[in-house]
Amino acid sequence: MKRAAVAIAGAGLIVLIAGVSGVLGEMKNVADTPHDLAAPGASPCVYCHLPRDDESELLWAGDPNPGGQFSGLKPLCFSCHDGTVTAAGSYVFDAGRPEHLSNPGLKDQDCDRCHDPHEAKNSAFVKVPGAANFCQSCHSRAGPTDHPVDVSAPAVGIKPVDAHWDPEASDFNGTRLWNDAGDAPGDVMKCLTCHSPHGGQPNTEINTVAFNSSHESFLPICQNCHYGWGE
Repeated sequence: MKRAAVAIAGAGLIVLIAGVSGVLGEMKNVADTPHDLAAPGASPCVYCHLPRDDESELLWAGDPNPGGQFSGLKPLCFSCHDGTVTAAGSYVFDAGRPEHLSNPGLKDQDCDRCHDPHEAKNSAFVKVPGAANFCQSCHSRAGPTDHPVDVSAPAVGIKPVDAHWDPEASDFNGTRLWNDAGDAPGDVMKCLTCHSPHGGQPNTEINTVAFNSSHESFLPICQNCHYGWGE
């Protein structure tokens, strides 16, 4: 009787573990994403995590907080995105440029507030859909009572003086226009037309065009589209 009970309990435990593994495997799947750096047949997890000899509670392969210029998760990300392993996103770690506020070291308030390095279904490993309007998942503003988004610039007679913003090419000035989906260039105004979570202009609220002290009442970022306004 005891053996039968043990067998049943053991079988249940195996099913439970398999179920949890399946769920976690589905939720945390780095395979076949740009973060999958493993050779064919090897595990992609070990570049960031180890099941033993880890440095912290999340089984980091290296200490994510070595006491350098960054804290929290940033050092872990910076170990690749520092321009040596990959050039993509290195500007994110430029301390001279403002970025979205975070609370380093606190779960879901650090880099993981917006990003999950395992999931690539959204651009830049952003955790929520919305593309160039993903800011709206937390910020309810930007609409009829504030600056409108999802509006065609040509339809309202707007043509930005500088419609380019490409930090990978060291271009940190301009107001980008997007397609309707917000995942490619187009002629529609989105949240990321004027703001960037990383690589904003110094002394701004992550704006993509710098302030100008001589035009404090009429910000250059506004004049880039509404040129002549306030003059």
